[in-house]
Amino acid sequence: MTFRLGILISGGGTTFINLHDQIQGGYLNAEIACVVSSKSKAAGLQRAEEFGYPAHFIGRKKHDSDQSFSNAISALMLEHRVDLIVLAGFLKKYLPGPPFQERCLNIHPALIPAFCGKGFYGMNVHRAVWAKSCKISGCTVHLVNAHYDDGPIVVQKTVNLHDTDSPEDIRRKVFEKECEAYPEAIRYFIEDRIRFQDGRSIIT
Repeated sequence: MTFRLGILISGGGTTFINLHDQIQGGYLNAEIACVVSSKSKAAGLQRAEEFGYPAHFIGRKKHDSDQSFSNAISALMLEHRVDLIVLAGFLKKYLPGPPFQERCLNIHPALIPAFCGKGFYGMNVHRAVWAKSCKISGCTVHLVNAHYDDGPIVVQKTVNLHDTDSPEDIRRKVFEKECEAYPEAIRYFIEDRIRFQDGRSIIT
């Protein structure tokens, strides 16, 4: 049985498209069961429709709490028989409910615990890294829990930075590593090589 991914997006869907390309190229033994966007006009939602995936919009404003919003997403994921939920540039808080507490991943464009938490997303992260004159940066794939960028780390990749790098240069370097890190983390679930214990991830 093919491993089924549910993708959550809010924008252009570059991370989602990378996963699509990895699957189509035979590098990731999975299928995309559905794509859900928090924005009705997200470009990534249109791309999902073009690729032929079930594409849905679930707006946060229609729900009175993060929990209600998350429940609606979880119900849709169950309907599509999703094995693993993958946040791909999703800008709203999602609280994984049963059975997704340990079946939901996010990727962050920095090395957690640095430059993470509420407000640190997209170019905000890379500008902060640049402002501190960091010599390395990278990306982190982690399990999603009730707090921003707080779950156990699954995969991290690093990049070397130069003093002449702009925030956009940093974004480009980090995204190249994101394209490697996310498929690697997903494979741990596909191959049943990961478990979580005492707040940590253990990969065999």
